[in-house]
Formats: sequence, C-alpha cells, structure tokens
Amino acid sequence: THILPHLDDGAKDTATAVEMLGWQKAQGVTTVLCTPHYYGKRSPDKFLSQRESAYERLKARIPDGITLRLGAEVHFTGVNVPDYEQLCRLAIEGTNGILIELPFTERWTERLLPALTDFADDTGYTPIIAHVERYREVLKTPSILSRLIDVGCLIQVNARAFTEKRERKFAFALLKHGFVHCIGSDAHDLERRSVDMLTAKAAVERAGYAEAWENVQSTMQRLLDGEEVRALSGTPVKKTFGGY
Repeated sequence: THILPHLDDGAKDTATAVEMLGWQKAQGVTTVLCTPHYYGKRSPDKFLSQRESAYERLKARIPDGITLRLGAEVHFTGVNVPDYEQLCRLAIEGTNGILIELPFTERWTERLLPALTDFADDTGYTPIIAHVERYREVLKTPSILSRLIDVGCLIQVNARAFTEKRERKFAFALLKHGFVHCIGSDAHDLERRSVDMLTAKAAVERAGYAEAWENVQSTMQRLLDGEEVRALSGTPVKKTFGGY
C-alpha cells in the first residue's frame, strides 16, 4: 500500500491515510504493508527517516485490530544498483522479502535479470515482484515469469487486476498456472486506486479459484511470520490471439 502520508503519490495527508486504514479494516484486513516508492533519488537514510516521520504522524490513529509493517516499493532496473546492504534495509519489516518494481514500459536491459539474481544470491533476500500484470515485457513474453521464479522471486498481483477488463484475463491466467504468490490492494487513495480486496476475492471465488486465493493468503502469512518462502515455477502461460 501507499498509505503513509506525504511520501509519494499515495495518501495526501494523515486524515486520508486514517480513512484508508478504516477501509482496510472493513474488508477484513489485519496487516497492512506500508510500501512507499523508493526510486533512489534520495539516500536510504533520508528515505527511512522520512518514512519514520510519516509513521509517527499516523501511529496514534491506527484503528484497533490493524497492524502496520513498514517496507518500500523499490524501483530496480539492473543499472546503478544501490549497495546491497542498503537495499536490504528497505525489506518488509520482520521479513527477508523486499518489494521490487521493475520498469513498466521500457524494454528490460540484458543486465536486469542477472542483477536481480546476484542480489538474491548474495543477500538471501527474496524479491517480491510488484504488480507483474502491468509490465510490458511480461505481457509480451509470459515465459519470463519462469525465469523470475528461477531467480528466487515471488510474484505479486494487484487485487484490481481480477476485476478490471483490460487486466483480468492475464491475472486469471497467472492464478490458474500458479504464478500468483501475493495479492495486494496497492492502495493509493480513496477513489481511483482505493482498497477493494473483497470485490477481488468475490471475483476469484466466482471463477472457481477460492482455494488458490486461500493458498495466496497462506503464503503471505508465512512470509510475514519470517519463514523462507520459495516458489515452484508454474505451468507455462502462453499468449494466444485475444488472450492468454
């Protein structure tokens, strides 16, 4: 989520953040991961200091029954990769999982996957690839998902992908073929990019994938419990005329 206020393109103020947390609670969410964007334009020290300040402003107003975990959504291109020790400081609190955002529309460089492999191998941390349904390279070549799994990555999909017309075919193909390990709201605001986990869950259940949804919840809980979670590569997703 992008609930921490004044840090990125998420919650514009503390009042908005509090209301967003209320929406999470109303939908049965008990643990909220606060993952503001980190683009490397500021030092990790400065980012962490600003993140802590945002959390302190919000802390006294967190609804009962909701726990916040701090982290970051780290933009990773494979070029000018930050120091690994510094990167690991941005992992999701209490875990060895780090949410990684890859380039959306531009072509991935030949260095990207090797750099991701080096990071995972050298640190033992698990890259969680954010909202894979939005990357041009993945949509164009779904077989790249197996390469990401081989690197040691987990795959995250946004809840809205299961209900939005332009994304749902691919999202359900990922779920069917075993390439969804985490589902998140990616909540930014109260309107266009709000919390809507229950609608996504209902859509998944109507499609006959209730067990898959529960398996994803179990995987996320194991990650939050500090367990080492390794994914098996799913069956290949193939691109066909008009769908996947």
